[in-house]
Amino acid sequence: MKPRRCACLWTWAYSLLLIFTASASGQALSKAEKIETKLREEIIKTTKDIHVPILKAADLKAQIEDTNLVLIDVRDPKEQVVSMLPHALTTYQFAQRFKHGIPPAKRIVVYCTIGYRSGKYAEQLAKQNIVAMNLEGGILAWTFVGGVLYSYGNNDALTKTNRVHVYDKAWNLVHPDYVGVW
Repeated sequence: MKPRRCACLWTWAYSLLLIFTASASGQALSKAEKIETKLREEIIKTTKDIHVPILKAADLKAQIEDTNLVLIDVRDPKEQVVSMLPHALTTYQFAQRFKHGIPPAKRIVVYCTIGYRSGKYAEQLAKQNIVAMNLEGGILAWTFVGGVLYSYGNNDALTKTNRVHVYDKAWNLVHPDYVGVW
């Protein structure tokens, strides 16, 4: 699908623009800019073979309260326990809630840590004639737009958190205002 390749080129171009702008002005990249540049490189490498529509984190943030938006977190339960995006469903919750079909007005967005697993899940949904967008950069990109995260505290009460489950130290590509855990 052509939009995927185009998105990668724009992401790559944006990363180069960040580096060039900092170099031309004589300023070093901030810690956040360095991490974001590395994240964008990893997004391109990790999702190069994923061919589904994407949604940028900033666009999702602007739409997060839309009641027709269905967010699906495809990560493992041990990752979801650390944090999830607002209103997100697990794959099990999604299957249960929409077992009799998805209303036409609903828009589905899937996410994982960086976009690979969610992209594969969106491809599986596409085989069932269900259109789903993949959150570009996953929960890691969400941290770079200042997105709110929640975890389940005592008594299953939702509480805001700044923690994000990442695989290991090498994948700790969260914004400096967040804490990567593994």
